Amino acid sequence: MTTYDAGEFTLEKVREYVWKIPQTGEMRVPGRVLASEELLAEISEDLSLKQLKNTTHLPGIQKYAIAMPDAHQGYGFPVGGVAGIDAENGVISPGAVGYDINCLPGSTDVRLSFGRRMELEDLRERFEDERAIVAGDELTDSPIRLFTESGTKPVYRVETTRGQTIQATAEHPFLTPDGMVELGDLGPGDQTIVQPFRGLEHEDPEAFTILTEDDFADANPQLKRVLTDRNLLPLRSTDEELNYLLKILGFHLGDGSLGGEGQLWFYGEPEDLESIREDVKSIGFTPSKVYSRDRQHEIDGSSFKATEHSFKTTSKALRRLLIELGLPEDSKISSEFSTPWFLDRLADWQQALFYSAFFGAEMNAPAAQHDTNLYCPKVSQNRTVETVDSGRQFFEDMAAFLSDVGIETNEIESFETDSNRDHDTIRLRLGIKNDSQNLIRFFSTVGYRYNRDKQRRAIKAIEYLKRKEREIVRRERIASEVQARADGGEPVRELKEEYDINDRFIERSAWSGREGRPRPGETFLDFEDFCEDFEVQENLTVTTTVDSIEHVGEKTVYDIGVEHDAHNFLANGFVVSNCGVRMLKTNLTYADVQGREEELVDALFEAIPAGLGGGGVVQTDVDTLEDVLERGVDWALEEGYAVEADLAHCEDEGVRPGADPDAVSQKAKDRGRQQLGSLGSGNHFLEVQRVTDVYRADVAERFGLKEDQIVVLIHCGSRGLGHQVCTDYLRDIEQAHQGLLEQLPDKELAAAPAGSHLAEEYYAAMNAAINFAWVNRQLIMHRTREVFADVFDRDWRDMEMELLYDVAHNIAKKETHDVGVDPEGRPVGEADAVDSEERELFVHRKGATRAFPAGHPEVPAAYRDVGQPIIIPGSMGSGSYVLRGGENSLEETFGSTAHGAGRLMSRTEAKNIYWGEDVQDDLRETQQIYVKAESGATVAEEAPGVYKDVDEVVRISDELGIGDRVARTFPVCNIKG
Repeated sequence: MTTYDAGEFTLEKVREYVWKIPQTGEMRVPGRVLASEELLAEISEDLSLKQLKNTTHLPGIQKYAIAMPDAHQGYGFPVGGVAGIDAENGVISPGAVGYDINCLPGSTDVRLSFGRRMELEDLRERFEDERAIVAGDELTDSPIRLFTESGTKPVYRVETTRGQTIQATAEHPFLTPDGMVELGDLGPGDQTIVQPFRGLEHEDPEAFTILTEDDFADANPQLKRVLTDRNLLPLRSTDEELNYLLKILGFHLGDGSLGGEGQLWFYGEPEDLESIREDVKSIGFTPSKVYSRDRQHEIDGSSFKATEHSFKTTSKALRRLLIELGLPEDSKISSEFSTPWFLDRLADWQQALFYSAFFGAEMNAPAAQHDTNLYCPKVSQNRTVETVDSGRQFFEDMAAFLSDVGIETNEIESFETDSNRDHDTIRLRLGIKNDSQNLIRFFSTVGYRYNRDKQRRAIKAIEYLKRKEREIVRRERIASEVQARADGGEPVRELKEEYDINDRFIERSAWSGREGRPRPGETFLDFEDFCEDFEVQENLTVTTTVDSIEHVGEKTVYDIGVEHDAHNFLANGFVVSNCGVRMLKTNLTYADVQGREEELVDALFEAIPAGLGGGGVVQTDVDTLEDVLERGVDWALEEGYAVEADLAHCEDEGVRPGADPDAVSQKAKDRGRQQLGSLGSGNHFLEVQRVTDVYRADVAERFGLKEDQIVVLIHCGSRGLGHQVCTDYLRDIEQAHQGLLEQLPDKELAAAPAGSHLAEEYYAAMNAAINFAWVNRQLIMHRTREVFADVFDRDWRDMEMELLYDVAHNIAKKETHDVGVDPEGRPVGEADAVDSEERELFVHRKGATRAFPAGHPEVPAAYRDVGQPIIIPGSMGSGSYVLRGGENSLEETFGSTAHGAGRLMSRTEAKNIYWGEDVQDDLRETQQIYVKAESGATVAEEAPGVYKDVDEVVRISDELGIGDRVARTFPVCNIKG
């Protein structure tokens, strides 16, 4: 028997191009790989074979689990995988259809709202009540809608050159300057995005009441009603509203004033004031707009003009509330206000809200004392002689809080000042000790709130001080080595040549020694120059470089999903995060397009939304989206985006029966509502092609294809809606069917038993997502017809722009197939079968395409006597193929074949090898292929060399009789997200 050594697996050859993973242990059926030895070598390089074997453990799986010629590693189930699972006694698995799960150990810190952080595992029981910090256009918080636990997995430790560390599984995406990249695709020297502010560890506050109606006994009933209606009375330590009030109170004590009746004034820069205004709105009050006016100032005899920005609130209720919380009614300088009485009973992170807002208003920004040393950040207050004790107490309480969170302060200083006309005054001052580690702790855990300039400066200070510390450590190491080697007799002149450091440093280390730690060298950049060169993004993130990635064993891992469209969150400071294809025919020839490629690609790129995020051909309201999810392409027909023939040439006529919009979460609907009619990103594209080869003339004629004809291939899916459907049900299935999950070798194969409530709901939701995907591609096709009509100045009907076929790639469908049975008629695996009979199965096709042969009742009537059309896209620089369902497909693959070329190379590897602009230039100059994309990085990620040989993939399909070659196409122009 011929075998193939694939490392962990020894495959047995069943016949030409068919290989078996034998059934052993807990496997319910064997695995099968359909590939030539050339393709098998590529498939063996990742986890595809292990994932295929794991799939054979799914209850109810029939005959064998199958990997197509284009198979490559996926999540739980290989992309290019097919499994038929008994629809009565088996399961349905989101992992075998397609979902993303990205994993971190439970000890990973997740940044939460209000300056907190919490270990990921501790979010399990409370995630739905928490908001995680997201790095979108700016830092913001977002509800957490998903928490998953994925069992034990290999974990890797990442460390950056500036000392940030995190552990994650290889598939966890990290934000880089080129977008999200999986950890497995990163290496030393690659860049990633971090946010240096860590915040304070979450602790549940002690529960107590701060204010009751008794504190407002003298207030009119309307004022109390205003506060009560806004959940501000009674006010408790555990109320979320208190957290906003702490920030507002702290800032106002520093940079606010009382105006006329009911007025509170806030002063600052416009972007900072907008943040305060949003918090005022969050507790139910309406702030004014931001006002700006020029004012004349005089300091030490010098006069200058400056623009003052401010806003006000006019609610008597809010003003009275803040006064009861500790805001002085009189002049701050002569008031005896001190720390609010309740503050030290609150959690550290709540106290930090108050103090950081005060620091944002009153503390000086990080600045250089001289060269590489920073000043102590200081905060000061003027008090009258009569109220100085209250002021001193305020600073003593502040120092005590900072000490509690590990931040050292200097002694409180006091200075007599020039007395004003009414009072003798004393200036009090408190500073943060300017030891580097102490400053880093302060800037990264408390810092400045409501002051973006100071926040940016603090981030630069953190990064500078870390860089300075690394340089000092380097010089300490060199000094120690030099001294030891010199003491051992090595000549100093040889040591000078060996170390990259100045000669005087070597001499002092060798001969005279040194006291204390060395200073950075003369060439080390000073702080102000560093600030000039170092970039902090608008969302307060910075770019850093990976220093090392090492395997640290296996750990139980978790993940969360956020509602925000950025789909990322901050973990240890790092920013971490259904498709199908259709072909549109025309009666144009390649000669009609030549010379107009650039015009056409520009027009398509302008007209069809692509890339990450929102934006589609149409914007839908709630009722419209419900129609799309339930009715599929029939909705598009009614709205004028389709014609009857489009439905007749679409799988299932463009609508899945049993689709239930109510089974789709609101979050999934919200994501889909803004994306209907858009390509998305990654390997999704629209490509204008020409037919170069016809292999079966009779079938090609029935498909309406001939050589030199122009066709359009559209490859995209259900965008964020389909992804969300999978992740929503994954969470529910993991929680509801934990017993089944524990029986599977990979938690990413989480499945719901057939007939269970979750299985029925997931199937209904998945069908709705399929309807969405069909409408998505229909709208893109509609817009393509309009573009061609504009470019070629004729009606699209005159160009015979008709749909050839639309087929789904990621799907589980109930279908009837022959399966093996035992002597008592029960479905069994291949090895135990003595007969066969028809059974209803959930046929899971993940990155595979249906391939029904001639005569099958589910093939559209127009093609039933020749077989279902199959569309297999290649890369941008290679051909794509049109196939028809082969006569062996039902017996061999549950009526399936490959869906594309399959990746050979990760996205990061591709970007290390290819330069997007070079790829575009080469395709245009050597093959006359015009490519347009959102970024050069996208082009590099999808370069022709990134994919397997599509010709070989299709050859195997043809040889096995599961998908027969009909025609080959070649790119003319291509747009990508």
